[in-house]
Amino acid sequence: MNFLGDTELTPQPQVSSPSKTLLPLIVLVCLTLITQLGSLAYTIDGSFLSALAPSALVLCAVTIPLAASGLILGQKIGLGAPLVTDLLNRAPGSGRKLSSDAWLSVSLGLGLGILLLLLRFAARPYLPPELPDLGHRGVLGGLLVSVSAAVGEEVWLRLGVMTILVWIFLLLPGHHRVSPVVGWSAIVVSALAFAAMHLPQLASYGAANGVGIAATMMGNTLVGVLFGFLYWRRSLIAAMLAHFAVDLVLHVLPALVT
Repeated sequence: MNFLGDTELTPQPQVSSPSKTLLPLIVLVCLTLITQLGSLAYTIDGSFLSALAPSALVLCAVTIPLAASGLILGQKIGLGAPLVTDLLNRAPGSGRKLSSDAWLSVSLGLGLGILLLLLRFAARPYLPPELPDLGHRGVLGGLLVSVSAAVGEEVWLRLGVMTILVWIFLLLPGHHRVSPVVGWSAIVVSALAFAAMHLPQLASYGAANGVGIAATMMGNTLVGVLFGFLYWRRSLIAAMLAHFAVDLVLHVLPALVT
């Protein structure tokens, strides 16, 4: 039995086409803006309206080039967001592919989330006391953060950064396809970048000591590797669903039981 499903594991390059780029780009940018701004509206201290325009501009400045690069380059190297495109175009078999990806990614995400939750509880005596407890945002806040991170961070880090890295690696001599060396190199580098993105938040809590930094980097690198693997082998949506499942366990479940 093939644990990863009955779809082919090695993504095949697609023919680059504006019709396969514009609509997915619009959808992914809009989803990123909506989810990020929705989370901001719940968590911001002060007037959300005064922060709306500058936040939207910054999000667009980051999301549009990364998403566009990922979609355009992804079509050339067998990555990108073909499942998103197929779903938007109602391509035959896209719903079945989505169900297969959802089952696998949510199962892996929940499992990894539970493991990280247990590790967090076990490591509590060694972590900085300034580090907030899991679930400190409440159920709704945790849910909004989980959705916004699952969409935005996967568009930026996997569709954007990881695809660009694979494309760059393929320009190097001796690399003509997305081999395991190329794929895993891009996964690890993008996962490290993903982990580093969380350090400013750690510093904002006043918890950026050696233990806090090490725990943040290790935990986020681990989940980043899972998300990158799912993006490479399955789809961008699979990475998003796994990300949401992990964050659901870490940010929502603790709020429900406290």
